[in-house]
Amino acid sequence: MNLPKFLSVGVLAGALIAPVSPSLAFQHEGHDHDDHEHHHHAEPWVAKWTDAEIERVAGLLSGTWRTVEAIPEHDTESRGASKIVMQIWPVPIEDVPNALVVETSREDEMDAPYRYAVFSMYRYKNAIRLRTYELRWNEARQKVLGGAWASPGEFPSMSRADLIATLDVQLTGSGNAYSGQTPYPYPTGAHGAVEMTSSIQLSPTRMVTGDRGMDADGNVVWGADKSSEWTWDKIENPAKIIDFGGGLIAVEYYRPAGQSNTPGDTLHMHYSGWTRDGNQFDSSRTRDRTFAVEIPSPGRLIDGWNTGLTDMTVGTKRRLIIPGHLAYGEQGMPRANIPPNATLYFEVELMHLQKLAAPAAEPAQED
Repeated sequence: MNLPKFLSVGVLAGALIAPVSPSLAFQHEGHDHDDHEHHHHAEPWVAKWTDAEIERVAGLLSGTWRTVEAIPEHDTESRGASKIVMQIWPVPIEDVPNALVVETSREDEMDAPYRYAVFSMYRYKNAIRLRTYELRWNEARQKVLGGAWASPGEFPSMSRADLIATLDVQLTGSGNAYSGQTPYPYPTGAHGAVEMTSSIQLSPTRMVTGDRGMDADGNVVWGADKSSEWTWDKIENPAKIIDFGGGLIAVEYYRPAGQSNTPGDTLHMHYSGWTRDGNQFDSSRTRDRTFAVEIPSPGRLIDGWNTGLTDMTVGTKRRLIIPGHLAYGEQGMPRANIPPNATLYFEVELMHLQKLAAPAAEPAQED
């Protein structure tokens, strides 16, 4: 997707092992289900901000943003114009204070984000600067991040060493709003420009971002007028966050109308699974074959699947974040490179639903 740049859509806006046996990703492998009842959950993660004003700016940035206008694609595989959605949420990143992850997707493909970035804020001579980072991770590894903002305490392992700083924007407050721009031009090679600047206007419900590129003579070659700016509205999150308890979280992106599964039904699923370091340990899609499983299947499936795959209609797409005590616990799954007490991350899609057959009626008793 070749989109204008800024805030994870650009600089600031734009800021597998071999397949294992089918269902290995969630086979129970002899764990005692009752042991999970005695698991002590960790305290929920709470963001810690350097100071009150940085916390205020983080509060303005945090949430779900959508472009006011549909944005056309310009690549050779264009699927047409779409509004763009950004999820911006605080998460823990080692050695990066005041961090927020930025997940960007087409509105019609929120389950398949095409870009990730990180924002961080810091003090510079008493002013607040917003720094943007790109990830060093390749595209395959980044897939573990999908929806992980919904459970920040289980956010995939990430540190400052995984990031590349791209630019700073210095912010100025006015009432309950902030505006800012880059303190100096940054190098670029985009579309004939050799350097660029970025700007932002931020309020509780709206954000405007813009970039401007200059050639070697200082002439503006793109982003010269307001038509190049992107306007974003803060919206209610279209993705539904389902808290099943015990640390099990689902992000439900799509749920078509239809009959949902009930206990005893057989679900034909596509799924992919990752560990916290971004390693994909299994995927039905690499085998191009769905996996059929009865839900629930105590003793066969990990508890995170027995619970996290309930109440789905055909076509439902979810991200599951499953803490270790609802996955493979202290034993782990060595043959799938799943370590002890590992949190697992799954994307799941219900392709076909086979309802449990109703019991045959008993013949009437003759008098």
